[in-house]
Amino acid sequence: MGFLFLGFLLLWYVTKDHDREKIIHEMLNANYWWVILSMLVGIISHIFRTLRWNLMISSLGFNTKTSVTFYALMIGYLFNIVVPRLGEITRCGILQRTSKVPFSILFGTVLSERFFDMICLIVLISITILLQLSFLADFLDKYICHPLMERFENNYIIFIIAFCAVILLIIIVYKFLKKRFRKTTPGKRMSWLKMQIKGMVSGVNTIRYMRKKWTFLFYTFMIWFNYFLMVYLCFFAIEGTLHLGLTEGVTVLSLGSLGIVAPVPGGIGTYHFIVIKTLTELYNITPEAAVSYAYIAHASQILMLLIAGLFSLVMISLIRKKTSYFKNNMNNNEKKNNDRSK
Repeated sequence: MGFLFLGFLLLWYVTKDHDREKIIHEMLNANYWWVILSMLVGIISHIFRTLRWNLMISSLGFNTKTSVTFYALMIGYLFNIVVPRLGEITRCGILQRTSKVPFSILFGTVLSERFFDMICLIVLISITILLQLSFLADFLDKYICHPLMERFENNYIIFIIAFCAVILLIIIVYKFLKKRFRKTTPGKRMSWLKMQIKGMVSGVNTIRYMRKKWTFLFYTFMIWFNYFLMVYLCFFAIEGTLHLGLTEGVTVLSLGSLGIVAPVPGGIGTYHFIVIKTLTELYNITPEAAVSYAYIAHASQILMLLIAGLFSLVMISLIRKKTSYFKNNMNNNEKKNNDRSK
């Protein structure tokens, strides 16, 4: 909740000095067909992410349906909007229950996937800086690096929130393990823990031992290419950003991603702050157009995740009900056959 409050506070801060009537006018006159197209591209990016995750899971000898993996992924993103990184655990838990793949292995693949995506983001930012070295380095130092260092030096609230979050996580894990191992012996607890660690290590090493590495790289490229299209297509929705091109799109994608990965639910506030500063300071976009773009681009993707996530929740619920129905029928048929044989 602390990070969510911080996000909304930052959201208020980046818009408080701008003309609200002009911002509303820009948003009301936006071409939302481009926004809808951006949302559809967002779905495509998540389909490729689903295919990539399935590839990682199958390389470890497990089979999962693409549709079920997609539902689990989108539910995970839905939970990430509420609590940062909770979705990574949630999607593994859902896929474990529906596909019977060990949770530790799934979580290991997610860690490996996130680590690889972080490398991709670093490469993208590096390319962006090299293409616009003359003024982008100063911008990053002024609006991202220096403010962060200043906050960590002079403001202890971040450390307090982080400390409380770690303590809360430890308590949740402790209660979960205590409930799980209430009636088990110490020997069984250690064997379970070793099995979980072994599964997680196997998941993390997926990319290293994967046979279809080129397919994995193709899926990764398509994920980031569609991320770029999501950003670029929204330029055409606002009159003030119509003239922006491919280079500007890559810059907004790479810098805006820093706001998304920040420990704030859905990147609320942090994404808007970075994107608005990028558009106004680097490309001389009017503040009202920059604010409108940031709001529309971010809100459209959140809306897309909400729709897809809620739809996936319904589908997973139906799948589980259908599975339990068939199991009950099979059990009843077996009982009837046993009674007849007697």
